[in-house]
Amino acid sequence: MRQTMYYERGSEAHRFVTEEEHEEHVRRERAEERERRRRRLRRNAHFLKMRNKRIAFSLGIGIVLVAMFGAFVFLENGITASMQTISADEETLSELKADNAALLSRINTDASLSSVKEKAKKLGMKYAKADQIEYYTVKEQDYMSVNDR
Repeated sequence: MRQTMYYERGSEAHRFVTEEEHEEHVRRERAEERERRRRRLRRNAHFLKMRNKRIAFSLGIGIVLVAMFGAFVFLENGITASMQTISADEETLSELKADNAALLSRINTDASLSSVKEKAKKLGMKYAKADQIEYYTVKEQDYMSVNDR
């Protein structure tokens, strides 16, 4: 059997080995390199997976924040519109109360019994005679529901 010797370089010494030893050494180095590559790929895949999870989580948080901000703006606009409507209604109510108070004051001053008597005397009116008075019965208690006949 013929023996071939290979010259191997190590870190410090050089030695001659047989062909079988050399092939075993090469096989071992290739296997170690494959294992290192496999570990590196697995580690890189793990880091990629973790990075993708972080990105997905960040995007999810961002979407939730944008949705919350949109809801806040929508509610704020609704509140502002409601406040404007309330303000306009309060202004209308205030105007109506002022008009009502003015009309009530006018009615009270114009319709007092003494002022009616004075105006009637100025106009030459006299009290009605007994044959001029007509009596009728009101079915309802409300004075506003009386119909003229």
